[in-house]
Amino acid sequence: MMDKLNHYEGLPLYKQIEKYVRNRIDNNEWPVGYQIPTENEFSKTFEVSRITVIKALERLVEEGMLVRMQGKGTFVSRVNLSYEQKKLMSFTEETKQKGKVPTSIILSKSRENPSLNTRKRLNLNELEPVWSIQRLMIENNTPISIQTSYLPVKYFPELIRNINDNQSLYELLQDKYSTVIDYAYEMYKAVQLNEEEKGLLEVDLSETGFCVDRLSYANDEPIEFVRSIIRSDKASYTVKLTRNNNA
Repeated sequence: MMDKLNHYEGLPLYKQIEKYVRNRIDNNEWPVGYQIPTENEFSKTFEVSRITVIKALERLVEEGMLVRMQGKGTFVSRVNLSYEQKKLMSFTEETKQKGKVPTSIILSKSRENPSLNTRKRLNLNELEPVWSIQRLMIENNTPISIQTSYLPVKYFPELIRNINDNQSLYELLQDKYSTVIDYAYEMYKAVQLNEEEKGLLEVDLSETGFCVDRLSYANDEPIEFVRSIIRSDKASYTVKLTRNNNA
């Protein structure tokens, strides 16, 4: 670690520390899951106040490059972004496109009354149940994510009897129920993995994860809500930004 800041540089001290940490992460010197020095250690090394260090790290936490774990410390939690159009695909389709072998293991499947938030997402009333299907998604024998899908029972009768290990849910919906998902909305956020998730995903105790919520539509009706908990070292997402030149 460098031991001095440039007090005569135009860049504020907290920005210099932020830049230092960012460079370490960008250069993979501090990989995903790495525990960075404590605020006190930074403070002593750079001879600055703890407040300055906190201010330096705050932006990186907000961006998701770092995640704080109560009582444990601060860890690197980075998601790589690439510029390309992202096509709506199932896990099976996406894995095959990368030239890898997809497999899946059903962890649980049941009929249940959805939570209020899930019910609102799927436009269901309080008496309409959903199928809940939780699967471990595997790529080339490496566990990648835990997916929990919720689908309205009224649209897909006997669904849990028809879904099996190593089966694409989207292919099943198309082949048996003549339902093709047209589009979906996704939301991304960093999360702290619990002990069960760490065990299933075979990651280190200090590892963080990434949560993706997807709401899928067919014929302009929401027909699936799925939450995926993904190993952060295997996550890569596409973001496309456009600008209105007339603005």
